Amino acid sequence: MRRIVLVAGVILIGGALMAAATAAEAQEATRVAPFDMLDGPRIGLPADASDAPMRELCPDDTEMCSRYWNYTGYFVRNATIPARERELVILRTAWLSRGDYIWGRHDVIGKESGLTPEEIARVTEGPDAAGWSDFDRALLQAVDDLHGSRFVSHATWDTLAERYTETQLVEVVLIVGNYTQLSMFQNSLGAQLPEGTPGLPDDGGQ
Repeated sequence: MRRIVLVAGVILIGGALMAAATAAEAQEATRVAPFDMLDGPRIGLPADASDAPMRELCPDDTEMCSRYWNYTGYFVRNATIPARERELVILRTAWLSRGDYIWGRHDVIGKESGLTPEEIARVTEGPDAAGWSDFDRALLQAVDDLHGSRFVSHATWDTLAERYTETQLVEVVLIVGNYTQLSMFQNSLGAQLPEGTPGLPDDGGQ
């Protein structure tokens, strides 16, 4: 009898630990700390810069910037995951990174790619919000995982692998990394959205 009780106890403890590990894997990511967004470029620009300069902040005539724009542009021009799913990943990354410019541009691109205004608004609530499909939830969770720990949890990875090839799984990680870096660039250098283009929705200072 004691052996049965001991085994049952071990099973219960093991199950509790596994449940705790799963819960820890699925924790919602915390957004980056708030900062005062710049109201203009932080560096000198050419005289013929546009009213809402962005590429001028890193001119194509330098090798560094030329190579960077080729890299960052790849993920819109050549991504192989479906456009709607790509935009979910980009918008969640923008929200967590406080990427005002990215959000403003991809609010538009997201709608063109099949996201509804309601879905775009729901991105701010994260993967646990009601209304997502299991796969959409996994995509958003992958962004949260990468933002919070730089590692996609096993459960999230396995869900995405049910539909995506290994190359597409790599693509998801690189898209999150690219738009995280792009938000750093745009936020720090003061990239400004064109007049009349709204950026991040009001978040109450959170």
